[in-house]
Amino acid sequence: MERAKLEEFNHWWTSKKVDPDLALPFKRDIYSEIEKHLDKRFILALIGLRRVGKTTTMYQLIQRLIETNVNKTNILFFSFDEISVKLSEVLETYKEIHFKDFRAGKIYIFLDEIQKCDGWENELKKYYDLYPKLKFIISGSESLFIRKKTKETLAGRIFEFTLTPFTFREFLKFNKVEENEFKYETKIKPFFIKFAEKGGFPETFSFETNKDFKEYIRTLVVDKIVYKDIPRMFKLEDPDFLKVLLELISTNPGMYIDYQSLSKQFGKDRRVIKDYLNYLKESFLIILLGNYRKGSITTLRKKKRAYPTDNALIYLYKPKIEENFFGRMIETLAVNKIKPLSFWKNGGEIDIIYEDIPIEVKYQEKINSEDFKTIKEFMKKFNKKEGLMLTKNEEKEIKFEEGIIKLIPIWKWILEEKG
Repeated sequence: MERAKLEEFNHWWTSKKVDPDLALPFKRDIYSEIEKHLDKRFILALIGLRRVGKTTTMYQLIQRLIETNVNKTNILFFSFDEISVKLSEVLETYKEIHFKDFRAGKIYIFLDEIQKCDGWENELKKYYDLYPKLKFIISGSESLFIRKKTKETLAGRIFEFTLTPFTFREFLKFNKVEENEFKYETKIKPFFIKFAEKGGFPETFSFETNKDFKEYIRTLVVDKIVYKDIPRMFKLEDPDFLKVLLELISTNPGMYIDYQSLSKQFGKDRRVIKDYLNYLKESFLIILLGNYRKGSITTLRKKKRAYPTDNALIYLYKPKIEENFFGRMIETLAVNKIKPLSFWKNGGEIDIIYEDIPIEVKYQEKINSEDFKTIKEFMKKFNKKEGLMLTKNEEKEIKFEEGIIKLIPIWKWILEEKG
């Protein structure tokens, strides 16, 4: 490959630091945990949706290495996002430029969007096994990039970190809200409403118009995944249908997935619909929940509910957010905070079952006795002594015969470190 291209990617070889526009000052909450693993032997994998900060995190790690006096020429970065080249060509060109011996000293190798490099799993395994002093940090925009065959190839050699869109805590910190101010409802509520509407893609936070926001999400997130990333991994007959399904789910968050009904509606085989939904899930665009059954694997059950993985996708496709629809966006926030496996439907319905605890989202002015009916039914049926209700304003604990149900405002709950 061209030496000039590699030099262009690695401008710190001739300067004292990473370009500040690349190694941005704001660090994700997960950053410190990733940094702790920099000097461990195994491969670090950063996975997650496009445009959530994986590449930025890599540049921040590189800057950190430079600050700790790692030789700048012992740090290599390469992105496969727009360039088709073999991993071995990248590494051999790097060796030629700097006359490096991979057995001589520690070298940090950052490989961005690696799933776009054909046969990367076996090549990476070869270099990892042959040269113990190479430290690989890789990234990818699909969980498919560490799919079954990858895990088999790199078993015991890879450690994964998933980067999601920004959490509400990160959104507040990004907007210079101090942690000791998180308790003030009047301070936090306006930020919460904005976050609930437009989600957590960091580059959109400064956009002033809806047009710019929607154009960004459509072209740089959705279209790149639907027309480039997924078709690269699979032979797709109809990538447009991926967008149709994504729009359907984004405008109906929490919708029940009925394969037979969707098959009739779109004239597609049920297996095709199931596959396409799985592609959307593995590309981090949607999350699927199964119906809870005690002691069984919920994900194997047929009935599922689907949500987009960030409210920006809802805002993209929904021309107008009506007041009664906003509650479903709040529900989507709750689902994406804790990523549960299950809901529960048995006549009545509970939005989330998380670690066997029923969680119901009731974003309304007043909670009445009828709102507790299904959550109490679940607690009685499965002998659970606690439940959680996420509210608009109310905060208290209520004792029932079945157990204790805690009410907490959603804006406060979503700021907790854990759900």
